[in-house]
Amino acid sequence: MEYIVTNILLDKYILKNGVEVIEATPSGNVKKKSNILVGDRVLVEKNYDRYIIDKLLDRKNYFIRPPVANVDQMVIVISIKNPLPDYILLDKEIILCIKKNITPIICVNKIDLDENDKEIEYIDSVYKKIGIEVIHTSINNKDKIDNLKQKLYGKTSVFSGNSGVGKSSITSMIINEDVEIGMLGKTQKGKHTTKKVSLYSIDNCSYILDTPGFSSYELYDISHKELKNYYKEFSNLKCEYEDCSHILESSDICEVKRKVNEGYIDKGRYDRYVYIYNKLKEEYNKKYK
Repeated sequence: MEYIVTNILLDKYILKNGVEVIEATPSGNVKKKSNILVGDRVLVEKNYDRYIIDKLLDRKNYFIRPPVANVDQMVIVISIKNPLPDYILLDKEIILCIKKNITPIICVNKIDLDENDKEIEYIDSVYKKIGIEVIHTSINNKDKIDNLKQKLYGKTSVFSGNSGVGKSSITSMIINEDVEIGMLGKTQKGKHTTKKVSLYSIDNCSYILDTPGFSSYELYDISHKELKNYYKEFSNLKCEYEDCSHILESSDICEVKRKVNEGYIDKGRYDRYVYIYNKLKEEYNKKYK
């Protein structure tokens, strides 16, 4: 029978299938060949009174940092105030989603602080234009949280975003538990908290990955040369040079730069592209030159 891995505790694996929750151990062959992650789908056989993980099924995607697998969508939480939006981080997260075949959803939180805030207008106009769904939420408005919850149905979702944007509060309302994202559990002595990866079940087919690692990552597996491939607004534009970086070239030969000058492409998004490109190129030069 097929199960999903919800927790890993030393050499014991907590698995779920609908309402059924079991504890299993991997077979010798699986343990030798596979590194099982939270979010993995596995086949299980019962051997007397023990459950044995017999096979690790193919993954949709996986991450080394944090160690999770099969993420369907990423809810990127940003707040319009306290703290202000971090657009560099937002664009990096969108790049990561495209790289890993994950659907991004932008969750603009704390909208009750100012319904007419210019940040909301900017996010809506720029990111909806490139095909990303934008949802407005406030923990003081249950209907808006319920609207977000509907988007999670039948999916394995992960929440990401800077500290203070409201990830924990939103997640707690969705799963009806007190959650501090990425910091679950205490030692018996209570001296420190333990960071671990867990999979929360919203219903029998919807899950939220709780992990500390999606809030502060770098694009470690993307090169500066391929970065342009992760910007949808660049995709249908034809520059004079096929290998145009959209940075060093002049607007006479770079269609992307022409569209920025015309206002078709948001200048803020483009400027952040240049910033991320230069950072990736700097890392590349340090490593290989």
